[in-house]
Amino acid sequence: GMGVKEEWNEGILNALFPRRCILCDEILEEGNGLCPLCKEKEVFMEEPCCQCCGRGILRKEESLCGNCKRHSFSFSGGMILYQLTEEIEEAITELKYQGRKDKAEFFGKRAGECFSERLKDLGVSCIIPVPIYKDRRKKRGYNQSELIGRALEKQSGIPMYTEFLRRTRKTKALKDCSPAERMQNLLSVMECDPLPKELKTILLLDDIFTTGATMEACTRTVLESGAEEVYILAVAARAER
Repeated sequence: GMGVKEEWNEGILNALFPRRCILCDEILEEGNGLCPLCKEKEVFMEEPCCQCCGRGILRKEESLCGNCKRHSFSFSGGMILYQLTEEIEEAITELKYQGRKDKAEFFGKRAGECFSERLKDLGVSCIIPVPIYKDRRKKRGYNQSELIGRALEKQSGIPMYTEFLRRTRKTKALKDCSPAERMQNLLSVMECDPLPKELKTILLLDDIFTTGATMEACTRTVLESGAEEVYILAVAARAER
């Protein structure tokens, strides 16, 4: 157990920076993560799921969501931890823009608890977080997907690498682009160093999965750099139901 000094330090830290609920930010009486009320608001993505991206679909017989039927993605499969409820979306916003790094740690650990077995069965050799442009990273102080990845690495034992895949500049405003322009735009800002031979099966990690354009650009880029297979994992996405 902890020595007196560690316990004392932890006591002071908790008094100064009390642990807060990941979803409602109330001070937690004990432990970390979620307060009793918010445990019910942790809405996991449940089966049936799209065979390609992992978002919830209405009928198992369909096997793909509407978005994956419209696109032919290059990744081999996806895992999504949560449905993108208002609470989860708010928590991710606070992680990104309000310095709430504790939320990344929670999400990464949870992703590990849910998906570690599956990642090992798939033979995933490493985790690569979706990169953000270095200026943005400097301003924010961190890449939230990388923080989630650290916790997932710790929970799963699968190593994370941040040095191979880069975003070389900010993407232009993507709102006004057609999907094809958007894809070209994203592909043009992603760059990846040749991957070591042993990194054959890659897990790309991001916070929210929406259209899949960013994941697809990252997937194509790592496949061109020596990866053989790519899976994706996101903390949250909208279900189709």
